[in-house]
Amino acid sequence: MSRSDLQQFGFMPPTVVREPTRDSEGVHVCPECGYPVGRSKGSQRIEKPDLVHVALAAAFDELITFGWRCDRHPYDIVMPARAGGSDANAMIDGWTGVGLRFSDEHVRYVPVPEREVSERVE
Repeated sequence: MSRSDLQQFGFMPPTVVREPTRDSEGVHVCPECGYPVGRSKGSQRIEKPDLVHVALAAAFDELITFGWRCDRHPYDIVMPARAGGSDANAMIDGWTGVGLRFSDEHVRYVPVPEREVSERVE
């Protein structure tokens, strides 16, 4: 059953969150199927994110981040860019880093628009 089939019944599977991967030529690829995902670079949505911060976890059932996505599977695979920490110093102004548990159980900081966080946690 595909994602669109599940959506018509009001169910959205959690997004699989993986570390960005590159092939031997430096092209961003899906870590599960190896398909090039460079054209998907941009804002991505993570359904049912496993956020580390308790207040954020309660506030978000969907998280917007910056990275890549592979939609060639029955579920979305999102590969967020690295934020480098809670200050997201590698990102442009207006973004902050939040701790997210990836599918491999490691916690990494991912970039999230600051206004998304401030609007939901105040």
